[in-house]
Amino acid sequence: MREFLPVALAFVSALFFYLGSPGQQWRAAPLWPRFSRRASLVALIAAVIPGVTSGHLASTLSIVVTTLMASFVAFPFVAALRRRAAGTAR
Repeated sequence: MREFLPVALAFVSALFFYLGSPGQQWRAAPLWPRFSRRASLVALIAAVIPGVTSGHLASTLSIVVTTLMASFVAFPFVAALRRRAAGTAR
């Protein structure tokens, strides 16, 4: 379970950051920017802590950065798919 904690927390961090940005397309209005940035930072720091405590900092940083990059690329596509599915349901 500890192996997936950095991935899950990095995903949550990217999700908070995306939902707080003005260009997000999932919600009608973005989350409060200050709240979402702080929550994103807390989740990002929490994602790195297991790697620091176990002595695998480099691999944990690599996992976290890769998860963040993949999430930031995928979120706009998921929003476009949601919008397309909502348009065909009407």
